[in-house]
Amino acid sequence: MIRFLFALVVVLLPALGRAEPPTASAETSPGGIAYTLLHLPGNKDVAVTAAWPTDWACRAGVNQAAPIVGTHLILSGGADGYPAGEVIETFADLKAEARLYLSAQDHVIGEIVTRKENLSEAARIANAHLRAPTLDEGWFARIRDGVEQNMAAARARPSHAGFAAVRWAVFGDQPLRNSLSLDAPGVFRDLSRADVAAWHRETFTRNPEAVVVAGDIDAAAAGRAVDALLAGLPDTTPDISRRVRADFTPRRILLHLPDAKATSLAFIAPLPPTQEGGELEDLILTGALGGQRGVLFDAVRTRLRASYGFSAGFSNYTRELRVLFMAGEVEPDRLTEIERTVHAAYAGFRKDGPEGKLAARKAPLRARFAKMPDFVLDVTRSELQSALDGHAPGRALGLAAEVDSVTQESLRARLVGAYPETDDFIVIAVSPDANALPDACVITVPQQASGCR
Repeated sequence: MIRFLFALVVVLLPALGRAEPPTASAETSPGGIAYTLLHLPGNKDVAVTAAWPTDWACRAGVNQAAPIVGTHLILSGGADGYPAGEVIETFADLKAEARLYLSAQDHVIGEIVTRKENLSEAARIANAHLRAPTLDEGWFARIRDGVEQNMAAARARPSHAGFAAVRWAVFGDQPLRNSLSLDAPGVFRDLSRADVAAWHRETFTRNPEAVVVAGDIDAAAAGRAVDALLAGLPDTTPDISRRVRADFTPRRILLHLPDAKATSLAFIAPLPPTQEGGELEDLILTGALGGQRGVLFDAVRTRLRASYGFSAGFSNYTRELRVLFMAGEVEPDRLTEIERTVHAAYAGFRKDGPEGKLAARKAPLRARFAKMPDFVLDVTRSELQSALDGHAPGRALGLAAEVDSVTQESLRARLVGAYPETDDFIVIAVSPDANALPDACVITVPQQASGCR
C-alpha cells in the first residue's frame, strides 16, 4: 500500500506562516459519528476523508470488477439534481475536488477537499452521489470499457505478467487474486450496472471505519460537515470476513513469453503489516536498498555495468498481506548473473544495514513530514491510514518526531526480525528464452504458476 510518503501530488497551495501549531483531537459529530479533527490554523482548505470497510475482493459469487468501476462511476454517473458528468465542473466552480478509490482491497476511501467557505455545499453534493447515485448506463459502459482497456494494456507488459504470475503462485484461484489482477474471463464483459449497484448498497453506510477532517475549522463546523456527508446512508455496520490463504513458499519461476521485448526479474517476500510497527524503518531501509545510488543500483549498474537498474519497495495485497519487492528489467543474456548479484547484495544489506550517515537518510523524510500539515489532503490521508492501523489521533502530526526516534539499532532489529532471508523470496523472471533461469519452474501463462512448487 502506498502511504503517507508517496501520496498523490496535491496541487493545493500550502498555508504560509502558521501562527499556531496544528493540533489533533478525537471528536463526535452531532449525529454520533466519531472522527479525528486535525486543526490546522491558517489553512484556507478543508479536507474530509472516510474509509468504508469492504470484503468484496475476498468473496466468491460477485463480480470483482464492480468496485473499481463503481469508484469511478459514482461521482461521474450523476445523482438526483446532478446530471451525469457535470459534478466535475460543479466542484471546480467551488474550488473543490472529490475522489473515491480502493485502498489495499480492504477499504473504499472517499475524499473531499475544498475551501472552507464551500465545505457545506461540497459535502451536500458528495452526499447526493453517495446516497443515491444515478449510475448512468452510458457512463457505466464508458468507464467499464476504459478500465478493461487499461488492464489489457498493462497485461501486455512483461513485468506486469510476471507479477500476475506471482499472484497465481501466492493465492491460486481465490477471489482476491482476481480482484488484484482483474483478468478472469468475462470479468468486464459480464459486469452489469446491477453489480455496481449491489456493491454500492452494501458498501456506503453511516458507519465508516475511520473519518478524518483537517483544516482551519472547529469541531462544531467539522461535525456538521461529517453529518452532511453521511446523511441518509444506511445506519448499518457490515459483517466483514476477509478469509484468504496466502502461500509465500519460495519458488523460482520463469514465465516464457517468446515475443517479449524485454526481460524482467523480480524478488517478492512477505513483510509484517504496518499496524505492527516499523514502517518508518521500512521507508529508510527500502530507500537505502533500492533508491537512486542504493545498494542494488551499486551492485547492478556500477559493479556489473549492466544497462538497467534495480528498485526495491513495499506494497500491499491487503492491509494484512504486505510484501517486499526487488525488481527491474535486465539484459537477457545476463539474467542468472544479475540474479546472483542481487541475492548477494541483499544478503550483505540484511547483515550490515545501510551504509553512510543515518542523519542524512532521515533528513528528507523529516523535512517532508514536518511540512505535511501545510497540505490538508496529504496529512488527512496519512492520518486516515494511521487510524485504520489503530494509532491514537494525531499521529500524522508527529511523524517528524517518529523519524527522529529511528536509530541504527532499530534498523538492525527491523532487518533481522522482519525482513526475509535471502532464500525466502519468490523469484520470477519473464523472458523470451525458456532456458534463461536454470532450475526454474517454466510456465507459458501466468495461471500456471499456481502449480509451481
